Amino acid sequence: MNPMTPARPRTSPGPRGLSRDAIVEAALDLMEEGGEAGFTLRKLGARVGCDPMSILYHLKSKEGLYRAMAGRLESQLRIAPSSLPWRGRMRHLADQYRSVALRFPKSFWLMQHFVYTGPADYDHMEMVHGALREAGIPARDIPSLCLGWYACITGLAMGEVGGLIGPASKQDLEELAQLPDHSHPLLKGAMPLYQDLAPNSVFALSIEMLLDGIVAQAAQHLPSGANPA
Repeated sequence: MNPMTPARPRTSPGPRGLSRDAIVEAALDLMEEGGEAGFTLRKLGARVGCDPMSILYHLKSKEGLYRAMAGRLESQLRIAPSSLPWRGRMRHLADQYRSVALRFPKSFWLMQHFVYTGPADYDHMEMVHGALREAGIPARDIPSLCLGWYACITGLAMGEVGGLIGPASKQDLEELAQLPDHSHPLLKGAMPLYQDLAPNSVFALSIEMLLDGIVAQAAQHLPSGANPA
């Protein structure tokens, strides 16, 4: 095996016939039921029929379990068709992250917790590097923009499943209505728009803004008279 190739997760049965995959799947189910506050190795052990030490046999630590769970979520993502232009590939990846967040709202925070989770993660990062290079970003800036891109798209997805992004609540609107007209005219004028805010529109518009920002960044390094990708 090439020493630079990430090792594949161990899936062979361990104590009592447990497999790493079965533990990770059960862990995601448990996280979705009770969130991080209700997640313990003891509860997970009870669910899969073993003691916590048997779980650690496979995952080494709770942090190792969390990383494996994030890797399983990452494996839900699909690589965009290479025939798409760079913006299309980046947009496709962002949409995939949002889809996973909506399917696993209480586990999705794990995808912000780790930079690298395994083979699937490396595949997507390779795509992002290629897209940024195609956009005209200098090689020295690609790692920074790559991590910034991930932080932005996962943050948008977390904002939606966490309740930040969505229509204004009745309480929000009542508080806005009580603000003095002279001090908050723009905000009060936008109240109907906040009331009808659609999360998918917020996500799509924000992604386009990020992509436009990549174009603007690349344009700073173009020869005079050249057009951005």
